[in-house]
Amino acid sequence: MTMLSDIHTANYHLSFEELCLSANVSQKTMFELVQNDIAIPVAGAQPPQWLFHVTCVTKVKKAARLNRDLDIGWADLYLVLNLLDEIEQLKNENDQLKQQLGRLL
Repeated sequence: MTMLSDIHTANYHLSFEELCLSANVSQKTMFELVQNDIAIPVAGAQPPQWLFHVTCVTKVKKAARLNRDLDIGWADLYLVLNLLDEIEQLKNENDQLKQQLGRLL
């Protein structure tokens, strides 16, 4: 049985099937995500051997939700997800700068 503490380690990986089950997506959807470089296997040459980093679950869920709810095509999702990641990074940097400014004033 996998312990919760093991899941949060940097080296925990999910198989293709485990990722499909964890993200609640079909294998067809996962193939689309892999083909469009949204979900990138860290090991394995074929789907039965593919391994994905555990953090991929969140990205796959988000991509499937955007595709379903907003009808964003798989090819466009790569760009959308990158822009969302960049926005999150900028928000974090902005918060850090505000904290630093607050300490200086």
